[in-house]
Amino acid sequence: MRDSGWFAHGRRLFRLVDEDVRALLPAIRWVGTFLLVVWFAWQTYDRVTFFTNQGFPVGIDATIYYRGVVAWLDGGDPWDAAVVVNGWSFHYAGSPVTTVLMAPAALVSEVTFTRIWVLATWASAVWTLRRLNLPLWWLLFPPIGEALFSANPQIVVLALLVANHPLASAVATGLKVYAFIPLVGEGRWRHAWAGVGLVGATAVIASDLWIDYIGKLGFISRRLMDESTKGGSAFYYPELLAVTVLALVLLALRDRRTAGWLAVPAVWPASQFHYSTMALPVMSPFLAVFLALPATHAAPIAIVLEAGRRLIQPLVMRLVASLAGPPETVDVGDDAMPAPKMTGPDRPAEYHPRHDRE
Repeated sequence: MRDSGWFAHGRRLFRLVDEDVRALLPAIRWVGTFLLVVWFAWQTYDRVTFFTNQGFPVGIDATIYYRGVVAWLDGGDPWDAAVVVNGWSFHYAGSPVTTVLMAPAALVSEVTFTRIWVLATWASAVWTLRRLNLPLWWLLFPPIGEALFSANPQIVVLALLVANHPLASAVATGLKVYAFIPLVGEGRWRHAWAGVGLVGATAVIASDLWIDYIGKLGFISRRLMDESTKGGSAFYYPELLAVTVLALVLLALRDRRTAGWLAVPAVWPASQFHYSTMALPVMSPFLAVFLALPATHAAPIAIVLEAGRRLIQPLVMRLVASLAGPPETVDVGDDAMPAPKMTGPDRPAEYHPRHDRE
Protein backbone atom coordinates (compact mmCIF):
# COMPACT_ATOMS: atom_id res chain seq x y z
CA MET A 1 0.00 0.00 0.00
CA ARG A 2 1.44 3.34 -1.05
CA ASP A 3 1.15 6.67 0.76
CA SER A 4 -0.87 9.35 -1.00
CA GLY A 5 -1.32 13.08 -0.84
CA TRP A 6 0.89 15.56 0.99
CA PHE A 7 2.42 12.90 3.22
CA ALA A 8 3.80 11.00 0.24
CA HIS A 9 5.20 14.21 -1.27
CA GLY A 10 6.73 15.11 2.09
CA ARG A 11 8.45 11.75 2.33
CA ARG A 12 9.78 12.08 -1.22
CA LEU A 13 11.16 15.56 -0.45
CA PHE A 14 12.72 14.33 2.79
CA ARG A 15 14.37 11.46 0.92
CA LEU A 16 15.82 13.82 -1.71
CA VAL A 17 17.28 16.10 0.99
CA ASP A 18 18.74 13.06 2.75
CA GLU A 19 20.39 11.92 -0.48
CA ASP A 20 21.86 15.39 -1.07
CA VAL A 21 23.29 15.47 2.46
CA ARG A 22 24.81 12.02 2.02
CA ALA A 23 26.45 13.13 -1.22
CA LEU A 24 28.05 16.07 0.63
CA LEU A 25 29.26 13.98 3.58
CA PRO A 26 32.84 13.43 2.29
CA ALA A 27 33.35 17.18 1.89
CA ILE A 28 31.73 17.88 5.27
CA ARG A 29 34.00 15.33 6.94
CA TRP A 30 37.10 16.82 5.30
CA VAL A 31 36.23 20.35 6.43
CA GLY A 32 35.33 19.08 9.90
CA THR A 33 38.66 17.27 10.21
CA PHE A 34 40.59 20.36 9.09
CA LEU A 35 38.80 22.56 11.61
CA LEU A 36 39.37 20.01 14.39
CA VAL A 37 43.12 19.91 13.65
CA VAL A 38 43.29 23.71 13.75
CA TRP A 39 41.27 23.77 17.00
CA PHE A 40 43.59 21.18 18.59
CA ALA A 41 46.75 22.99 17.46
CA TRP A 42 45.52 26.35 18.73
CA GLN A 43 44.51 25.03 22.15
CA THR A 44 47.67 22.95 22.58
CA TYR A 45 49.92 25.85 21.62
CA ASP A 46 48.11 28.10 24.08
CA ARG A 47 48.36 25.48 26.85
CA VAL A 48 52.04 24.66 26.40
CA THR A 49 52.94 28.33 26.00
CA PHE A 50 51.26 29.05 29.32
CA PHE A 51 53.39 26.40 31.06
CA THR A 52 56.64 27.54 29.52
CA ASN A 53 55.94 31.21 30.28
CA GLN A 54 55.25 30.27 33.92
CA GLY A 55 58.57 28.43 34.15
CA PHE A 56 57.26 24.86 34.33
CA PRO A 57 60.00 22.45 33.26
CA VAL A 58 59.39 19.78 30.62
CA GLY A 59 58.76 16.45 32.34
CA ILE A 60 57.73 18.03 35.65
CA ASP A 61 55.44 15.13 36.61
CA ALA A 62 58.14 12.55 35.92
CA THR A 63 60.46 14.52 38.20
CA ILE A 64 57.83 14.60 40.95
CA TYR A 65 57.39 10.82 40.74
CA TYR A 66 61.16 10.31 40.81
CA ARG A 67 61.61 12.41 43.92
CA GLY A 68 58.79 10.58 45.71
CA VAL A 69 60.31 7.19 44.96
CA VAL A 70 63.83 8.24 45.93
CA ALA A 71 62.58 9.78 49.19
CA TRP A 72 60.95 6.47 50.13
CA LEU A 73 64.05 4.43 49.27
CA ASP A 74 66.18 6.83 51.34
CA GLY A 75 63.92 6.25 54.35
CA GLY A 76 62.00 9.49 54.08
CA ASP A 77 58.37 10.41 53.47
CA PRO A 78 57.59 10.13 49.73
CA TRP A 79 54.60 12.44 50.08
CA ASP A 80 56.85 15.28 51.24
CA ALA A 81 58.68 15.20 47.89
CA ALA A 82 57.80 18.05 45.55
CA VAL A 83 58.83 20.26 42.67
CA VAL A 84 58.61 24.00 43.32
CA VAL A 85 57.69 26.39 40.49
CA ASN A 86 57.45 30.12 41.17
CA GLY A 87 56.92 29.49 44.86
CA TRP A 88 54.18 26.88 44.29
CA SER A 89 54.87 23.33 45.48
CA PHE A 90 53.56 20.32 43.58
CA HIS A 91 53.81 17.23 45.76
CA TYR A 92 54.00 13.55 45.01
CA ALA A 93 50.59 11.91 45.56
CA GLY A 94 51.12 8.41 44.16
CA SER A 95 49.85 5.34 45.97
CA PRO A 96 52.16 2.78 47.62
CA VAL A 97 51.64 0.54 44.57
CA THR A 98 52.90 3.33 42.30
CA THR A 99 55.84 3.95 44.60
CA VAL A 100 56.91 0.31 44.60
CA LEU A 101 56.41 -0.08 40.84
CA MET A 102 58.57 2.94 40.07
CA ALA A 103 61.34 2.07 42.53
CA PRO A 104 63.74 1.04 39.70
CA ALA A 105 63.79 4.72 38.69
CA ALA A 106 66.31 5.28 41.47
CA LEU A 107 68.90 3.33 39.47
CA VAL A 108 69.51 6.43 37.34
CA SER A 109 69.77 10.13 38.03
CA GLU A 110 66.80 12.46 38.20
CA VAL A 111 67.63 14.12 34.88
CA THR A 112 68.15 10.79 33.14
CA PHE A 113 64.89 9.32 34.43
CA THR A 114 62.93 12.42 33.44
CA ARG A 115 64.32 12.23 29.91
CA ILE A 116 63.61 8.50 29.67
CA TRP A 117 60.04 8.96 30.89
CA VAL A 118 59.41 11.83 28.47
CA LEU A 119 60.48 9.55 25.61
CA ALA A 120 58.34 6.71 27.00
CA THR A 121 55.36 9.08 27.14
CA TRP A 122 55.78 10.07 23.50
CA ALA A 123 56.24 6.45 22.42
CA SER A 124 53.13 5.42 24.40
CA ALA A 125 51.08 8.21 22.82
CA VAL A 126 52.04 7.20 19.28
CA TRP A 127 51.43 3.51 19.98
CA THR A 128 48.05 4.22 21.59
CA LEU A 129 46.86 6.26 18.61
CA ARG A 130 47.90 3.48 16.26
CA ARG A 131 46.14 0.93 18.46
CA LEU A 132 42.94 3.00 18.41
CA ASN A 133 43.15 3.62 14.65
CA LEU A 134 43.46 7.36 15.19
CA PRO A 135 45.70 9.47 12.90
CA LEU A 136 48.91 10.90 14.34
CA TRP A 137 47.58 14.45 14.24
CA TRP A 138 45.69 13.47 17.39
CA LEU A 139 49.01 14.13 19.14
CA LEU A 140 47.76 17.74 18.96
CA PHE A 141 44.72 16.86 21.13
CA PRO A 142 45.34 19.29 24.02
CA PRO A 143 45.05 16.75 26.90
CA ILE A 144 47.64 14.63 25.06
CA GLY A 145 49.77 17.72 24.48
CA GLU A 146 49.74 18.55 28.17
CA ALA A 147 50.66 15.00 29.13
CA LEU A 148 53.51 14.97 26.60
CA PHE A 149 54.84 18.19 28.12
CA SER A 150 54.55 17.10 31.75
CA ALA A 151 55.38 13.40 31.15
CA ASN A 152 52.52 12.36 33.41
CA PRO A 153 52.11 8.55 33.65
CA GLN A 154 48.53 8.90 32.35
CA ILE A 155 49.59 8.29 28.73
CA VAL A 156 51.56 5.18 29.70
CA VAL A 157 48.54 3.99 31.70
CA LEU A 158 46.25 4.41 28.69
CA ALA A 159 48.69 2.48 26.49
CA LEU A 160 48.79 -0.35 29.02
CA LEU A 161 45.00 -0.49 29.20
CA VAL A 162 44.43 -0.68 25.45
CA ALA A 163 47.16 -3.32 25.15
CA ASN A 164 44.49 -5.68 26.53
CA HIS A 165 46.79 -7.96 28.51
CA PRO A 166 46.23 -8.86 32.20
CA LEU A 167 49.78 -7.99 33.24
CA ALA A 168 49.68 -4.66 31.41
CA SER A 169 46.30 -3.83 32.94
CA ALA A 170 47.60 -4.69 36.41
CA VAL A 171 50.55 -2.31 35.99
CA ALA A 172 48.14 0.37 34.74
CA THR A 173 46.05 0.09 37.92
CA GLY A 174 49.25 0.26 39.94
CA LEU A 175 50.30 3.51 38.30
CA LYS A 176 46.81 5.05 38.46
CA VAL A 177 44.13 3.42 40.61
CA TYR A 178 41.32 4.83 38.48
CA ALA A 179 42.42 2.45 35.71
CA PHE A 180 40.17 -0.11 37.42
CA ILE A 181 37.08 1.80 36.20
CA PRO A 182 37.37 1.14 32.44
CA LEU A 183 38.38 -2.46 33.20
CA VAL A 184 35.10 -2.94 35.07
CA GLY A 185 33.24 -1.08 32.34
CA GLU A 186 34.55 -3.51 29.72
CA GLY A 187 34.00 -6.53 31.92
CA ARG A 188 37.69 -7.42 31.91
CA TRP A 189 37.44 -9.13 35.27
CA ARG A 190 40.62 -11.19 34.97
CA HIS A 191 42.55 -7.98 34.33
CA ALA A 192 40.92 -6.25 37.30
CA TRP A 193 41.74 -9.17 39.59
CA ALA A 194 45.34 -9.04 38.40
CA GLY A 195 45.40 -5.43 39.57
CA VAL A 196 43.95 -6.43 42.94
CA GLY A 197 46.66 -9.08 43.22
CA LEU A 198 49.32 -6.43 42.60
CA VAL A 199 47.87 -4.30 45.39
CA GLY A 200 48.00 -7.29 47.73
CA ALA A 201 51.59 -8.05 46.78
CA THR A 202 52.73 -4.51 47.55
CA ALA A 203 50.86 -4.63 50.87
CA VAL A 204 53.09 -7.55 51.80
CA ILE A 205 56.31 -6.11 50.36
CA ALA A 206 55.84 -2.58 51.70
CA SER A 207 53.41 -2.88 54.60
CA ASP A 208 54.95 0.06 56.49
CA LEU A 209 54.50 2.25 53.42
CA TRP A 210 50.84 1.28 53.22
CA ILE A 211 50.24 1.99 56.92
CA ASP A 212 51.85 5.41 56.52
CA TYR A 213 49.80 6.13 53.39
CA ILE A 214 46.47 5.16 54.94
CA GLY A 215 47.20 7.36 57.95
CA LYS A 216 47.98 10.35 55.72
CA LEU A 217 45.42 9.72 52.97
CA GLY A 218 43.07 12.50 54.09
CA PHE A 219 45.90 15.03 54.20
CA ILE A 220 47.33 13.90 50.84
CA SER A 221 43.92 14.14 49.20
CA ARG A 222 43.19 17.62 50.59
CA ARG A 223 46.61 18.90 49.53
CA LEU A 224 46.14 17.43 46.04
CA MET A 225 42.75 19.15 45.83
CA ASP A 226 44.37 22.48 46.70
CA GLU A 227 47.33 22.07 44.36
CA SER A 228 45.04 21.08 41.49
CA THR A 229 42.54 23.85 42.38
CA LYS A 230 39.91 21.10 42.73
CA GLY A 231 40.71 19.68 39.31
CA GLY A 232 38.41 19.70 36.32
CA SER A 233 35.83 17.06 37.24
CA ALA A 234 32.45 17.43 38.90
CA PHE A 235 33.55 15.70 42.12
CA TYR A 236 33.70 18.75 44.41
CA TYR A 237 30.52 20.37 43.07
CA PRO A 238 27.42 18.52 44.38
CA GLU A 239 24.85 19.74 41.85
CA LEU A 240 27.04 19.10 38.84
CA LEU A 241 28.19 15.81 40.36
CA ALA A 242 24.59 14.59 40.74
CA VAL A 243 23.76 15.42 37.11
CA THR A 244 27.00 13.85 35.83
CA VAL A 245 26.59 10.65 37.82
CA LEU A 246 22.98 10.33 36.63
CA ALA A 247 24.08 10.76 33.02
CA LEU A 248 26.82 8.14 33.42
CA VAL A 249 24.44 5.67 35.08
CA LEU A 250 21.86 6.05 32.31
CA LEU A 251 24.60 5.66 29.71
CA ALA A 252 25.96 2.59 31.51
CA LEU A 253 22.57 0.92 31.27
CA ARG A 254 22.90 1.14 27.51
CA ASP A 255 26.68 1.15 27.00
CA ARG A 256 28.72 0.23 30.08
CA ARG A 257 32.00 0.28 28.15
CA THR A 258 31.64 3.93 27.10
CA ALA A 259 30.50 4.98 30.58
CA GLY A 260 33.60 3.33 32.06
CA TRP A 261 36.00 5.26 29.85
CA LEU A 262 34.20 8.58 30.41
CA ALA A 263 33.86 8.27 34.18
CA VAL A 264 37.42 9.30 35.07
CA PRO A 265 37.50 12.77 33.45
CA ALA A 266 33.89 13.32 34.52
CA VAL A 267 33.92 12.53 38.25
CA TRP A 268 37.37 11.47 39.51
CA PRO A 269 38.58 13.67 42.43
CA ALA A 270 41.19 16.34 41.58
CA SER A 271 41.23 15.22 37.95
CA GLN A 272 43.76 16.91 35.70
CA PHE A 273 43.26 18.14 32.15
CA HIS A 274 45.23 15.19 30.73
CA TYR A 275 42.78 12.75 32.35
CA SER A 276 40.50 13.47 29.38
CA THR A 277 42.77 11.21 27.32
CA MET A 278 40.86 8.35 28.99
CA ALA A 279 38.01 9.15 26.62
CA LEU A 280 40.08 8.35 23.52
CA PRO A 281 38.84 4.75 23.08
CA VAL A 282 35.24 6.02 22.83
CA MET A 283 35.89 9.47 21.39
CA SER A 284 33.51 11.30 19.09
CA PRO A 285 34.17 14.56 17.20
CA PHE A 286 31.55 16.34 19.32
CA LEU A 287 33.22 15.23 22.54
CA ALA A 288 36.72 16.01 21.23
CA VAL A 289 35.84 19.65 20.54
CA PHE A 290 34.84 20.31 24.14
CA LEU A 291 37.43 18.11 25.87
CA ALA A 292 40.07 20.19 24.08
CA LEU A 293 39.09 23.16 26.27
CA PRO A 294 41.18 23.47 29.47
CA ALA A 295 38.27 25.15 31.24
CA THR A 296 36.87 24.30 34.66
CA HIS A 297 33.97 21.83 34.36
CA ALA A 298 34.36 21.56 30.57
CA ALA A 299 34.92 17.80 30.83
CA PRO A 300 31.88 16.84 32.96
CA ILE A 301 29.54 19.15 31.05
CA ALA A 302 30.77 17.80 27.72
CA ILE A 303 30.40 14.23 28.95
CA VAL A 304 26.85 14.85 30.17
CA LEU A 305 25.97 16.22 26.72
CA GLU A 306 27.74 13.30 25.04
CA ALA A 307 25.82 10.81 27.19
CA GLY A 308 22.57 12.51 26.20
CA ARG A 309 23.56 12.44 22.54
CA ARG A 310 24.33 8.73 22.65
CA LEU A 311 21.05 7.98 24.40
CA ILE A 312 18.90 10.10 22.09
CA GLN A 313 20.60 9.38 18.77
CA PRO A 314 19.08 5.89 18.25
CA LEU A 315 15.60 7.37 18.75
CA VAL A 316 16.33 10.14 16.28
CA MET A 317 17.68 7.68 13.71
CA ARG A 318 14.53 5.57 13.98
CA LEU A 319 12.41 8.69 13.55
CA VAL A 320 14.39 9.72 10.47
CA ALA A 321 14.07 6.23 9.03
CA SER A 322 10.31 6.29 9.53
CA LEU A 323 10.01 9.70 7.87
CA ALA A 324 12.13 8.62 4.92
CA GLY A 325 9.94 5.57 4.47
CA PRO A 326 10.82 2.50 2.42
CA PRO A 327 13.30 2.74 -0.49
CA GLU A 328 12.05 4.25 -3.74
CA THR A 329 10.72 1.66 -6.13
CA VAL A 330 10.96 1.56 -9.88
CA ASP A 331 7.85 0.29 -11.55
CA VAL A 332 8.38 -2.36 -14.24
CA GLY A 333 4.93 -3.48 -15.15
CA ASP A 334 3.37 -5.38 -12.29
CA ASP A 335 6.73 -5.84 -10.54
CA ALA A 336 8.74 -3.37 -8.52
CA MET A 337 12.35 -3.34 -7.43
CA PRO A 338 14.13 -1.21 -4.82
CA ALA A 339 16.20 1.73 -5.98
CA PRO A 340 19.95 1.08 -5.63
CA LYS A 341 21.63 2.08 -2.37
CA MET A 342 24.81 4.14 -2.23
CA THR A 343 27.83 1.93 -1.56
CA GLY A 344 31.56 2.01 -2.08
CA PRO A 345 34.01 4.83 -1.32
CA ASP A 346 31.34 7.54 -1.61
CA ARG A 347 29.70 6.17 1.51
CA PRO A 348 31.85 7.24 4.50
CA ALA A 349 32.58 4.63 7.13
CA GLU A 350 32.05 5.32 10.80
CA TYR A 351 35.06 5.28 13.09
CA HIS A 352 35.23 2.37 15.51
CA PRO A 353 38.25 2.17 17.85
CA ARG A 354 40.00 -1.16 17.72
CA HIS A 355 39.89 -2.71 21.16
CA ASP A 356 40.22 -6.46 21.55
CA ARG A 357 37.95 -7.65 24.28
CA GLU A 358 38.11 -10.98 26.01
